[in-house]
Amino acid sequence: MYCPNCLEPRITRQIANTPVKDFHCPLCLQTYQLKSQKQPFKALVIDGAYRTFSEAVENGTAPNLVLMHYDNSHLRVVDVDLVPRFFLNPSCIIPRKPLSTHAKRANWVGCNISLEKLPPDARIEMVRDQRIEEPKRVQEKYRRFVPLFLDKTSIERGWTADVLRCVREIGKQAFTLQEVYAFERELQKLHPENKNIQPKIRQQLQVLRDHGILKFAGAGRYELV
Repeated sequence: MYCPNCLEPRITRQIANTPVKDFHCPLCLQTYQLKSQKQPFKALVIDGAYRTFSEAVENGTAPNLVLMHYDNSHLRVVDVDLVPRFFLNPSCIIPRKPLSTHAKRANWVGCNISLEKLPPDARIEMVRDQRIEEPKRVQEKYRRFVPLFLDKTSIERGWTADVLRCVREIGKQAFTLQEVYAFERELQKLHPENKNIQPKIRQQLQVLRDHGILKFAGAGRYELV
């Protein structure tokens, strides 16, 4: 595996004493957590302790996720997707039911990462149907959103990712502000502390515009770039 950030080809060293990280890049120091399974990844990715992972997301130290779907009978990798760490936010981290009081780790709470609560931009194809994607193209997709999310709080990252997901769900190249307002109730549930959802939506559309993801077409109309 290579590093999608700097294309360093030797991402092999395991991180010691870091529960949510498996590998890191010796050149740019990006960290990675590998998830692998026999079936394609769909809505949820099972992760470890809810508190540990949530804290990593909160303080910006969560790793990039690498999702590997493999064919065990033929000993081959089928698909590999990358979820950049800066897309991860509280909206997509879902606590699981605590273990019973009779379990060895009584009351321990794990978590799931919801891929459905992330915009499709957050899932970058590295391998699809055994075909390896061009590394420089993977790097371009990864770096496109770096200025938009890095050095932001988890709440800021969450708002931007959630509004971008809503825009993608509209499913049109050109759309209106009113179409984004249709997600107001859903965004209110994700961000119950905010009582001014529509102004926040307008703010995030401006953020996406300023970073070249959207283009303002006038009179409450926008276009995806």
